[in-house]
Amino acid sequence: MVRPSVDTAVILEAAADVLARHGPTRTTMEEIAARAGVAKGVLYLRFRGKEALLRAVIDREMGLALDVTREAVATDPRGGLPSRLFAHSLKAMHDRPFLVSLYQGSRPPGGFGGDGPALHRSHGVLDVDFLRELSEAGMLRADIDASALAVNLAVWNVGLAATAPHGDVDALILSMGTLVARSADADVEDTDPGKECFARLADRLAETWGHR
Repeated sequence: MVRPSVDTAVILEAAADVLARHGPTRTTMEEIAARAGVAKGVLYLRFRGKEALLRAVIDREMGLALDVTREAVATDPRGGLPSRLFAHSLKAMHDRPFLVSLYQGSRPPGGFGGDGPALHRSHGVLDVDFLRELSEAGMLRADIDASALAVNLAVWNVGLAATAPHGDVDALILSMGTLVARSADADVEDTDPGKECFARLADRLAETWGHR
């Protein structure tokens, strides 16, 4: 049944579902419209075209994952440590099939408007700049090279998504977090400085994704 007044969030949710299963190249506007229960023309009234719709889906999905990560970090007593930030952000990503699909097979992030590197950096919370900020806040061991750690965590992040699905992804993420904790976390009691660093980063990311 066609619903011309359907909320845009319903369209974006439908688009994320179809794109996660078929990828951007094979997905058509007709399929998205059918999944959302609207006429194809409604999509073109809301978005300039398929590329604009894809960008809106990416921004919404990343924003939703960011919201989950914010909550997890805020309620975790050790949430400001690199290992916890890595685990929480990775878990939030793997709870959203569309985000995982960006890294798989013939559907690299570059298929979404050529933003591959930006997507890797923006969803991989622990990039080099942020790790340096955590280091300055006393959350990272002083002998750890932030640049090398950022590259390794990005490889883990992309590799885990590229090889999905996994039988127990939560267990894999937990084991990754444990390794980061043993190798990189500073030995501190108060992790609030790290939480504050993440809150500032999350605000910047949310503003970016909300103002494409």
